[in-house]
Amino acid sequence: MTIAVCVLSVAFIITLTKYILYRRQVRDICRQLAFIRENQSDIRIRLDINSREFVDLTESLNKLNDELKKLDIYYKDKDKKLKDALSNVSHDIRTPLTSLKGYFELVSKEEDAEKRAGYEQIIKERIDTLSELLEELFTFTRLQDEAYQVELSEIDMTKPVLDTLFSFYEEIQSTVEEPSIDICEDKIMVMGNEIAIKRLAGNLIKNALVHGDGELKIVYGNDKDSEECVVFSVANSVKNPSEIDVSQVFDRFYKADKARSKSSTGLGLAIAKQYAERMGGEIKATLVDNEFKIEVKFSGKRK
Repeated sequence: MTIAVCVLSVAFIITLTKYILYRRQVRDICRQLAFIRENQSDIRIRLDINSREFVDLTESLNKLNDELKKLDIYYKDKDKKLKDALSNVSHDIRTPLTSLKGYFELVSKEEDAEKRAGYEQIIKERIDTLSELLEELFTFTRLQDEAYQVELSEIDMTKPVLDTLFSFYEEIQSTVEEPSIDICEDKIMVMGNEIAIKRLAGNLIKNALVHGDGELKIVYGNDKDSEECVVFSVANSVKNPSEIDVSQVFDRFYKADKARSKSSTGLGLAIAKQYAERMGGEIKATLVDNEFKIEVKFSGKRK
């Protein structure tokens, strides 16, 4: 009986000691977590007790802290990108707005009908430019949201490509002397989104018209190396190839035109890249001599 009491007493003392040590360790972990949270510290939680349970708990807490740090960096980066977007685009929006104000004042004072008509045409062009800038900014911002889904279905890619090309017909004819256009008019089925393909193709064509120097080449059809792949490419000659950094052309706000003399946000190719990737395609830019070319590839079959 005495031995049993002694054993129970020893067991009780050991359990009580462990309980006290465990409570102390829990309080210490809580203090360390409070310090990390309040000071945004990168220190790791330390242990005084080498218990399997506490080791597992500490590893889990340290991993959670690492993940929270990554999330914090991610959202700070997203916030910075948004601020950069607003800052970069403010100049492009302010310019047509300032111009509009001036021309509205001229229209209100002008009595000559012909001059008034000229001012009104300029106002319309400035409003169109402003609308395009705002639409690009809206589209780019929407594509930054990982939750935003581009709905895909099997579609005939030829139709939106032709529709987009026709919408640029007058611009191409007025700015390019002898465009080279090689378009397959057969049905080519891809997993895509009609609106996204129109926007992608339109941005590539517009980029070539705004920043190119003639000799526009547009190609659409099955890849010469694979009947399972469809290619859309836009190429044009450029005046100052040394000013173009091919590795950066798809970055947001990148402009080879450092003086920002063109009315664009620098988002067109960034949007094209995101749409291409959202539809499972590949997009790349090349610069050979003075020919700048952007090529997009999708998996697709001719019907």
